[in-house]
Amino acid sequence: MSLALSLALSMMVSAPAPELIVDVDFNDEVMIRPEPITEAQVERLVRDLHAAGATTLLVRMGYLGYLPYRTKLSYPVGFDAEHARRHPYGRDLPPGELEEFIKTRQAANERYRKVIETFNPPEVFIRVGHELGMKVIMWIDIFDDMYSGHRSKFLDENPHCQWTARDGKTHFQGLVSYAWPESRAFRVAQAKELLDLGADGIHCSTSAHCRHLPNVRESDAYGFEQPVVDEFRKRYGVDIRTAADFDKEAWHAIKGEFMNQLYRDLAAVCRERKKELWIGLQLGPYTQLSADPHFSTNVVARYRNLWKPLVDEKIADAFIVGDYEICASPTHAYWTTKALDPPPSGDLFAWAAAQYQPYCRGKTRLYLFSEWLPGPPAALDADLAAWAKRVLDNGFDGIDMHEAANFEQTPGGMVILKRLDDRLDGKAGGALK
Repeated sequence: MSLALSLALSMMVSAPAPELIVDVDFNDEVMIRPEPITEAQVERLVRDLHAAGATTLLVRMGYLGYLPYRTKLSYPVGFDAEHARRHPYGRDLPPGELEEFIKTRQAANERYRKVIETFNPPEVFIRVGHELGMKVIMWIDIFDDMYSGHRSKFLDENPHCQWTARDGKTHFQGLVSYAWPESRAFRVAQAKELLDLGADGIHCSTSAHCRHLPNVRESDAYGFEQPVVDEFRKRYGVDIRTAADFDKEAWHAIKGEFMNQLYRDLAAVCRERKKELWIGLQLGPYTQLSADPHFSTNVVARYRNLWKPLVDEKIADAFIVGDYEICASPTHAYWTTKALDPPPSGDLFAWAAAQYQPYCRGKTRLYLFSEWLPGPPAALDADLAAWAKRVLDNGFDGIDMHEAANFEQTPGGMVILKRLDDRLDGKAGGALK
């Protein structure tokens, strides 16, 4: 055997299997139970996920504006019925639907309050995960800070720190703008609290439930916060709030630069503690937020994805690509607004591999996002087989399975999750018998 062939075979044998990450939406863990979730139930969940092959947990530490752990950065978890009536979650709701929502949420949030009085959720996930040799990353929703009846202490105190329309007054409710230094400072403070509890890192997700709230139907309606206006005027001598026309791509890039500053600030606190920073990365040149409906061509806010500096400056340890998008549905109208270059030819996973892997290899890990999983066992197993194939065929470093509750609620769900782990290891295939 030649030396070259021997080395090649050695590399093939030693190549690690793709990483199996499971995200845990702790809010759903509370909601799916009729009684407050206990510390013992959290321990059991972590142990079950570990036994099913998960090596890393992403634990959601945001709740539509509340921070669901012991902190003074947030209001205590609760529900404001009058706020829900002022900010209904949909247009033209059927009679009684909003009031039923309020009744249900009041009961759920009372359970939630009791949970946090009893134990501090992130501490338990971190303790048990570390006992098992798992990595535990805290998942922060950087754009998910309001919903009907749910309020953000930070935004109540800093209402200007939201994406803003050209009038300088109308806000995209709940969508934090990181053009403001106080917004970046708030997220850094949250990250410090979670890292100081022992978390292995911070993940910044682009999930945004506030997009379900009624919104305008005007493209690029928001992004006119004062720091953005000032920066554009300094560079180009144009007031974007009053100009009849201006360079939109330059505007999107300035908004992207402010986002990168947030990531730099977060990376600094992570590096001080020798922890990781993960970043949700939508496909293509923009992170965009379509609204009312959630996935549509009504792109009311967007910024340029300036991802290469995040690699070059060693800011991002990992990207979750296609974060909170519908990459498994490449013909959906949503993608017509994305300006993917080159055109993806119907396979967004192959497109993403070609787009990001050459630049990120050896620098920033690339994980897929599993999207929203079906419930019935056979459908779940078939879907996980498809996701394993996408990871393996395209050489991604792993996958974030969304979310733990799917495997708890589906009969045999943890067994199905273990089959995914086996597939990623090259040990299994086929459908569930």
